[in-house]
Amino acid sequence: MDTYLSALHTATTESEVIQVIQQLLESEGIYHFGRVLDSPKARELAASEQPNAYWNLLELFSFGTLSDYKAVSAQLPELTERQLEKLKHLSLVSLASVSKVLPYDDLIRELDCAHEQQMEDLVIDTIYKGLLSAKLDQQRRLVEVEFVVGRDVRRGDLQAIYESLDKWSAVCEKELDMLTAGVNDAEQKLVSKRAKEREFTFALQDLHMAHASAGGEPESLARYDSQYASSEYQNEERRTGAGEF
Repeated sequence: MDTYLSALHTATTESEVIQVIQQLLESEGIYHFGRVLDSPKARELAASEQPNAYWNLLELFSFGTLSDYKAVSAQLPELTERQLEKLKHLSLVSLASVSKVLPYDDLIRELDCAHEQQMEDLVIDTIYKGLLSAKLDQQRRLVEVEFVVGRDVRRGDLQAIYESLDKWSAVCEKELDMLTAGVNDAEQKLVSKRAKEREFTFALQDLHMAHASAGGEPESLARYDSQYASSEYQNEERRTGAGEF
C-alpha cells in the first residue's frame, strides 16, 4: 500500500493518478482502500464538477459489490479479469458480514458464477487469501461462515457504528452488573451459611461437654452430633473416625 501512496504523491497528471488506481485495484493482497481515498491526489478526481469514473470505481471497490457494479457498469471503466476476481472476493466478504449462513444459489447469483463448482472455487480462494473462514456444506448446499474481515467504512456510516457500539457496551455493562450482583449474593449466602454451621457446631460441642460432665451416655449424643452437625463437622468426624482403624 505504501508503494501506491508514494506513487500517488509523486503523480503530476490525472492520467498518472488513474494508472496508479488501476494498478492498485489489480494488486494482489490489497482489499482496503481507505488510505488511498483520503489521499489528496485521489480526492482531486472527486473534486471536479464531473467526478472521474476511476474515483467512482475506487469507491465501489471500497464499499460496493459486484451487484453494485453491474447496476452502473455503463458509467464505469470495464474491469480487467483480476479486478473482477477481486471485486467478487470483496462481494463475498460483504455477504458473509450480513449472514453467517449463505445458500449456494444466492452465492452463485450474487457472485455471477456460471456453475456451482466455480462458486465453490471462489469461496475456497477467498478463504486462502485470509478474508474469510468458512465451511462448505455440499450436502445442504450452504456456506457456513466462522469469521470474516471488515471492509472499508464510509465516514457517513461511522456515527451509526458508534451508536451500535454504545448500545452493545450498555448491554454488556448491564449483564456484568447482574452477574456481579449474583456472585456477591451467592458469596454472602455462603458466608452466612458457614457462620450458622460454625455456631451450630460450637453449640453441639458445648452440649456434648455438658452432657459428659453430667455422666450422660456419650454414644447417644454422638449419634445426635452426626445427624445435626454441620457438613464441616461431619467431614472432620468421618476423617477422625477413619484414622482409628
